Amino acid sequence: MQKTLKILILVFICGTINAQNRWVHTYLDDLDATRAAMITTYDHGYLLSGRHRPNWPKYNYLIKTDINGEVLWNKTLGDGNNGILPWGLGMNREGSIYFSGSFGVVGAYKDPLILKLNACGEKEWCRIFPTEGYHDYGFGLCIAPDDGVAFIMTMTSNIPGEDRICLSRFSANGDFLWKKCYNLNDTVAMGNEYAYEVISTPDSGFLLTGLCQYSNPEDSLSYLCPYYIKADYSGEMEWYTVAGFHPFDVPGEGLQTVLSPDSTCYYSAIRHNFWDPGNFNKSSPALLKMDLQGNIIDVYDIAPPNTLGTISSLKFITNSTISATAVWGPWGGSGYDIDNYAVILDTLGNIIEQEVVIQSISPMITEVTYDKKILEFVETISEDGAFDVYLFKLNQQLQGDSVYTRWFNYDSLCPYQIVSDTIPIEGCGLIVGMEELYDGNNNKEPELLIYPNPAQAQFTIQCEAFNESPTKVEIFDLYGQSIKTLEIPKGQTETTVTTEGWQKGVYLIQVWRSGSFIASGKVVMW
Repeated sequence: MQKTLKILILVFICGTINAQNRWVHTYLDDLDATRAAMITTYDHGYLLSGRHRPNWPKYNYLIKTDINGEVLWNKTLGDGNNGILPWGLGMNREGSIYFSGSFGVVGAYKDPLILKLNACGEKEWCRIFPTEGYHDYGFGLCIAPDDGVAFIMTMTSNIPGEDRICLSRFSANGDFLWKKCYNLNDTVAMGNEYAYEVISTPDSGFLLTGLCQYSNPEDSLSYLCPYYIKADYSGEMEWYTVAGFHPFDVPGEGLQTVLSPDSTCYYSAIRHNFWDPGNFNKSSPALLKMDLQGNIIDVYDIAPPNTLGTISSLKFITNSTISATAVWGPWGGSGYDIDNYAVILDTLGNIIEQEVVIQSISPMITEVTYDKKILEFVETISEDGAFDVYLFKLNQQLQGDSVYTRWFNYDSLCPYQIVSDTIPIEGCGLIVGMEELYDGNNNKEPELLIYPNPAQAQFTIQCEAFNESPTKVEIFDLYGQSIKTLEIPKGQTETTVTTEGWQKGVYLIQVWRSGSFIASGKVVMW
């Protein structure tokens, strides 16, 4: 009966929202799936990610579909015990998949996570950045020119207000290359900055998009403003732009940025806020155009200011047209009936086509297929808290696309059939600051080696200093209290620590010799 009711609801939604829409799919409809990310793949399929029950959000999904939206395989990420907050998704030229987000052991704090799967959907490596005593998060990613990855992290310092926006970089093999944080000097009147999305730039650098609170010198109040950071190939900041600066005076939020097809400028999806008396506390969905040096060229509002007004996602269709997802208009009242528009714009922000695709409190994200069709991925939530995800495919008149009958060769970069299975997040290398503490997939010999890490019943410590002279190992808990001291005689190459009765969390390990500090590392207890 419940399944029948869901089918009837789906038919009702598709019939009442867009009577001509013939191409729509829902996935994991019995598991309350949510929407995180979507990309198109080298073989013209689609890759979707999000979370699902049971034990939501401790299970994530990675679904690969064919060109018609039919499921080819479905991977579950997670073990059902520890929380994962998905965000970014990318694929390099080898067909390898990158997944970014946040990971948290039960009872501990969330930490940035980056995961790589090979072209067969099998885990190659993963890395976690733990920060003791604080929640820090992983957000968007982009593929680097060498087929490695860069991804955004936030609040990675235990000093309030520091390292709120950071970018880390890995090679395709999982080598940790660098981490750069973008802290401006105290003379800039800004704070509460976040960056959510990052793209590669024409000079092999990176552009981060987000928001900050900013106050011009003559203002008595600060305003939320779109915020952009340009970094070079090595992660060094080249410039930043706050849209609230004079003479731009554009408050709001930056949500996503794309490079124009001719690589001459950037277009950013923003919520353009207004504070003048006639439009106080209203917003418009808008395109912000910048040159490659971060100078704002113009802002194009695509609808008048109202209670709602945001462009949340955009992709170029052709050199002169853009697919965007937007909301605008008055608040509906219930919170669940907000019109989500699919929009085709020209590069001056003029609407060429528009269509309400679905009503949802959550925004859609858009992608453009190889043959210039438009995908919209969205989640809905009912008043009783039930989630569903929908994938729509539209033509350039924003009507439902037709089903393809020709044959496509999917997953050709994998030599065998990909199976649907579960990928536990375990055995990840831990990175603190600029130091990689443990990585079971490379041949590094760090001064202090801790394995397995994360650990459960026990872990082993190796240190080159153990061979040279007597040393002392001291272990501290999350509260800075010494919980164990080990005396290591000269020549003992390693020592094993049993952890019976230890709480789950991050522990600090220090090595001392003759009263002098030598090395330190951290171990995560599951």
